[in-house]
Amino acid sequence: MTPKRTVVVAVAVAVGVVASVLSYVFLNNAQQNAYHNAKLVPAYVITKAIPRAMTGSDAVNGGYIAEKKVPAEFRPSSAVTNLSSISTREAVAPFSVGQVVVSSMFGSATAAANTFSQTIQAGDVAITVSVDQVHGVGNLPVPGDHVDLLINLNSTESSLLQNVPVIAIGQSTTANTNTSAQSAQTTSSTTNTSGLFTFEVDPTDAARIALAQQQAMGIYMLLVPPGNPVVSIPAVTPSNILNGAQKAS
Repeated sequence: MTPKRTVVVAVAVAVGVVASVLSYVFLNNAQQNAYHNAKLVPAYVITKAIPRAMTGSDAVNGGYIAEKKVPAEFRPSSAVTNLSSISTREAVAPFSVGQVVVSSMFGSATAAANTFSQTIQAGDVAITVSVDQVHGVGNLPVPGDHVDLLINLNSTESSLLQNVPVIAIGQSTTANTNTSAQSAQTTSSTTNTSGLFTFEVDPTDAARIALAQQQAMGIYMLLVPPGNPVVSIPAVTPSNILNGAQKAS
């Protein structure tokens, strides 16, 4: 290589090095200015949306989480500092890109799988009706109770379904309702103000309830004791409304 060419190559290399240094300084200053010169600290940040129940190890190995610099004020005190602490745990909910990874995002498999839909038995569905206090037994039922449903069609009161399990009232579910009688009364008086009752039934019965809610003159709920037997309930019309008597206890 001639001396002249050597000089040209050396100058080109030097220019490249200077350009790289200037680019780094520029980008670093730009980032600092974007954060208003805030102190930057390391944190693990979600780089790809994490679905619920993904394990921490899969998230790390799949490139869902990366270490980045964030302003110190934006790093929560519960931020994960060691990825091994979440490796065997699962995402308790879906998480979006840009979120700083905190310990509460990953829990046991039980916590990750704890969704309301998983409390419903296979083959059943949940359906909600809206009733007032008169139609809803004075708002006395609580999640875990069973009710019979009556409907009025064409001036005839008929039994629609019996022993229908109440699995939620408003957003109060069997998962957060106490079982003692005193606690149940307290729960009904403090949480059952929405008039929304959610039942667990099979799809065909859900269709019956939906149609009754739309076409019948209101659904009446009858609170029944545990293990109440299913019996034949004759329809009541204006012509036979006086034909019965209260059964002696």
